[in-house]
Amino acid sequence: MRYLSIGNGRILINIDELGRPTDLYFPYVGMENQSAGKPIRHYFFDGEKVYDNWKSSVNYLQDTNIAEIRGDVNENISVVFYDFVDLYDPIYYRIIKVLNKGNEKVRGKLLFLIDLDLYSSYFGDTAFYDPQTSSIIHYKSKRYVGVKLFGIMKELKEYSIGKTEVPYDVLDGKLNMKAIDNGDVQFAVAIDLDLQPKGTDKAYLAIVFGRNLKELRKLLSGISSTSVETTFTSNYMFWLNWLKRAKLVDNDAIGNSIKKLYKTSLLIIKNHLDNNGSIIASSDYSFVSLWGDSYNYCWPRDSAIASHALDIAGYGDIAMRHYNFISEVVSEEGFLYHKYNPDKTLASSWHPWIYRGRQIYPIQEDETALQVWAIASHYLIYKDIDELSYIYQSFFKPAVRFIMRYIEDGLPKPSFDLWEERYGIHIYTVSTVYGALSKGSELARDMGDEVLASDMLDVAEYIKQEALRRMTYNGRFIRRIDENGNKDLTVDASMYSPYFFGMVEPQNVIMVNTIKAIENSLMVNGGVIRYENDPYRRVKSQPNPWIITTLWLAEYYADTSQKEKALKLVNWVINRALPSGLLPEQVDPETFTSTSVVPLVWSHAEFIIATESLAFKGGGSQSR
Repeated sequence: MRYLSIGNGRILINIDELGRPTDLYFPYVGMENQSAGKPIRHYFFDGEKVYDNWKSSVNYLQDTNIAEIRGDVNENISVVFYDFVDLYDPIYYRIIKVLNKGNEKVRGKLLFLIDLDLYSSYFGDTAFYDPQTSSIIHYKSKRYVGVKLFGIMKELKEYSIGKTEVPYDVLDGKLNMKAIDNGDVQFAVAIDLDLQPKGTDKAYLAIVFGRNLKELRKLLSGISSTSVETTFTSNYMFWLNWLKRAKLVDNDAIGNSIKKLYKTSLLIIKNHLDNNGSIIASSDYSFVSLWGDSYNYCWPRDSAIASHALDIAGYGDIAMRHYNFISEVVSEEGFLYHKYNPDKTLASSWHPWIYRGRQIYPIQEDETALQVWAIASHYLIYKDIDELSYIYQSFFKPAVRFIMRYIEDGLPKPSFDLWEERYGIHIYTVSTVYGALSKGSELARDMGDEVLASDMLDVAEYIKQEALRRMTYNGRFIRRIDENGNKDLTVDASMYSPYFFGMVEPQNVIMVNTIKAIENSLMVNGGVIRYENDPYRRVKSQPNPWIITTLWLAEYYADTSQKEKALKLVNWVINRALPSGLLPEQVDPETFTSTSVVPLVWSHAEFIIATESLAFKGGGSQSR
């Protein structure tokens, strides 16, 4: 299981529950897993026996983007790893401290087994020992990875490069020194440790990424024990100060457990943000072998919510990177497609271009609307009209015009829903379109498009009236009008959306009745499922509760001054987090273990939004 992530916008590293680096993303955050999800295994040799897979605790070090991994190899040997990435360069570091708790001297050895698949493919790789940098260099085409294991005044002296024989070579604690191999290669590196009774020894592991040999060697040559220690200190101070920027970090209205997960959530979003502005949904690679695909894409919906979370937390400059990314991928018609690769190309999709014999747009319209809404919300907070001018012309205005064209009989035309499962006119989509037009009108007006701004408000009001007339039943909202024009009466957690996006007041009787329907039909063991009889990733007789849906209800409670009910749901979410603070997408309704990816960026973004609502006791909606 992915237990913790660290990154710098150029690389992203996931660490599993045993403290092993498992996913190595480069050159984009979430695109090209150079390990293909295979963990870097660590071993300890005490001269007689090789130990591996010892139990470890994996957590963030205080309020930083540094992993602290502690484990007991055996009754006498303990290890502490501090894992972090360079603030600028594509380099992952591990500081290794080994403690001998016994009364006898131990001549130990630490070994690492590394099986990379560059471009996520095992075909055609080469690995060799490089005497120029005292490292192993693994390369293919334009992907180069250098691995350097060393100590204080100790260079890499023991290694083994080969294929399937390398893991067996590790098991005797002595590597065969083979210096090169190609194909489906893997390699091992080792360093001797001199452990006096009650004493410690120290080593360092660095993994460097590059696009060519010259670039890689330059980075490797600059690494020493001194440089690693200096980089650690810089990282520690940088992340302490980075989190101090957070709007609620010193707010006494929220408890310590909420504040801790709030900070972790900011780190998770930041780690999943590429320097080019892409924000992927999750870096968890573990389901690729099952599905043939992953969550390693930028969904405009998830990324809009994540950017909004950054905005309300006080990181508007970082959110702007994403809005610029979106401005460069928007279609000529003004809409956003299903999802995008981190390199700005169109990603895989299951939405058809033809439906019932008629050509359609393969889109979820709420994704386009949410980006407009998020940018409009950003402007209301920061009023940075100069910085938004490019985004306004390249994305915001074309998207608004598309949204206003894509209307029929007073409601948005059919598209796919936020759950990516069904076609129709969805209350969530209708609400996001209303929110985009009503909130976005102020930005349009201030940009000088007064006629457009007025039209946006008129269309938003028209949509609202039609939704109230056609998308209600028995005093509550419905989740959609289906492809046959019939009302879908299934209770769905996304029916919270008319309040959240401002289409109705939270105290509106129809909204109150809708929330009651959600409470009565969707609560499962303290959490909220997506909708009645939800089959997705279902493992028990009842559907799986989701983190985001539970937080939606918490937000409603917070914004209607029902603080105790909101806190109960927020605490339920906190208890579903891993000890490291990572939140899953959904959990087993009985055991509460994750049944899907970990982490889900949307879960963390929604936690920040819910925290904002709680902190302001109903005033959180003002920032939306």
